[in-house]
Amino acid sequence: SDSQAAGVGGGSDSSQTRFSSSLPTYLPVQCQLSGADSAFFLREANQEVMRNGSLSSRTEPFFLHQLEPAVAAPQSLPSVNCSYGNLSIEQPIPVELLQGPAPHLLPTTNQVTLNWKVKGQVVVPKVGSTRPWIQVLFYLVGRRWDEPDPPPPALLPCVRAIAIRDTSEAAPSAGCRLMGPSGICVVRLEIPPAWFTPPQVRKRPPEVTLPSVDVYYSIIPMERTGQECPSIVNEPWRGQSANTGPLGLGLGGQWSLGEDVSLQDMLKAGSVAMTFGMVSAKGEKLRLDENVEVLVPPSPVRLGKTVAFGVYMKTGSNTEQFTL
Repeated sequence: SDSQAAGVGGGSDSSQTRFSSSLPTYLPVQCQLSGADSAFFLREANQEVMRNGSLSSRTEPFFLHQLEPAVAAPQSLPSVNCSYGNLSIEQPIPVELLQGPAPHLLPTTNQVTLNWKVKGQVVVPKVGSTRPWIQVLFYLVGRRWDEPDPPPPALLPCVRAIAIRDTSEAAPSAGCRLMGPSGICVVRLEIPPAWFTPPQVRKRPPEVTLPSVDVYYSIIPMERTGQECPSIVNEPWRGQSANTGPLGLGLGGQWSLGEDVSLQDMLKAGSVAMTFGMVSAKGEKLRLDENVEVLVPPSPVRLGKTVAFGVYMKTGSNTEQFTL
């Protein structure tokens, strides 16, 4: 205790001023974020007490939710302003922090795409031999949907999707470019007929199952102002080289995608189950109008259960946008 420590030396030394506090030193700086419609300073639940225990530095995590609509170039980046007494300083937030984790939409930083990223989603998780193709929907995540203007075309990249059944064989590949106000496109991967051939086993045909197919995709920024995607998006994936050894996620294998794209640089859109014959949709179709039908699940909806509703459009429909 304090009283025991004072008695050891026969009394206290009054020649030196001493400070005693159970709280660490703290730099009393006031910081503000500007150039953002919605932004927050964060406080970690289990933050170390001594992280800001200094009078010379201060760490404050923050989250930028929405930029101001006019923020689209480096000269108008959001900034952090910190003041202490009559001293004040303001610094722009580096573009690298705004772009988020790789892959970015663009290799350059001429435009700020706060938290933008491309996401791929397999449309139907099961494919039959009568409709031998896989559709993958790509869309832009993180954009301000209240902006009246569509995203600049220069920011919208191409995407390349590949369907892989076995890493030792060639795989179909296809690509598309994100377009329109919503930044979406759909890739159609044609499945080889041989993939629906049952393996040579001694089981009866109803018991034979086909290997599933994994769908991966990569983002390919546009290098020129043209509308066409690079030819690499439609080139078949050739599989692994004979010299690479065992190939697997995180096992040090190498994927030959033509432009030094490794598996670690690709994203997985999902897996697709393969089956013989036709895959029929389960549920009841409700016709909303002459263009749109909704597939309602056959079982009753229960609280807390995730329910999927299929939305179908007539093949010859010219409707570009609708609201459910």
